[in-house]
Amino acid sequence: MSEPLQQKTTQKPAVRIGGASYDIDMSKIPYLASFVNFQTQAQPQTKEFIHGSIPLFDVALKGIESGYRQCFRSLPPDLSQHHTLCDTYQFLGVDVLGGQSINEIFNDLKSGQSDYEREYKRYREIKGNKSKARDTAFKLLYLILLGDFMNETRDSAKVFNAVLYLVSHSATFKWRTRKVVRAAYEERFVVSVKQTARLDEWEKKDATKLAVEDAGDVTTEEEGTDYYDDSDYSY
Repeated sequence: MSEPLQQKTTQKPAVRIGGASYDIDMSKIPYLASFVNFQTQAQPQTKEFIHGSIPLFDVALKGIESGYRQCFRSLPPDLSQHHTLCDTYQFLGVDVLGGQSINEIFNDLKSGQSDYEREYKRYREIKGNKSKARDTAFKLLYLILLGDFMNETRDSAKVFNAVLYLVSHSATFKWRTRKVVRAAYEERFVVSVKQTARLDEWEKKDATKLAVEDAGDVTTEEEGTDYYDDSDYSY
């Protein structure tokens, strides 16, 4: 009697980074894939690969494995730390943007919005994909901090429209995201008085409400149960 066929499993190499051990899918982190490959050739018997510390690596890995929206949840709304995180992604060779342009990023930001289609004389709600929209918010941040723009003046206007959309939809994009993305835009580009005024229209300053909003920013699979907010229908 023949034995049942067993599926082959792909072993993730054990990597120790800064004293912590990780089982990592190297296909998403080119730098570490090259590092492990080099070490394997140099020392074929090695079972654990040791690397020095990498700033905010645990946060970067969480973003890769669970969605970039987790980065906003894992860090305080401090732009300097997000600079460090984006630099780490660049060092690791992670393709955060996936080749997307600012126009494509803007379109994906809008994916969090519910839509309606007519069906037998009635309208059926098509729920938005908030996870995708929130992941895209980090891509926007990465583009602002490290992206190359062919025309700073023209592209600045496109980025501003994306930032304005983000800060004006507080039911989709939580306060940490809104604060950091706005700060990044104001650091990278020259912001006019009119642009500042438009961004200020959507700024929430009530500490109690912000605390409630932050407490409600939890990890869910669907991420589609957020409270209703007029701002998500006012852009």
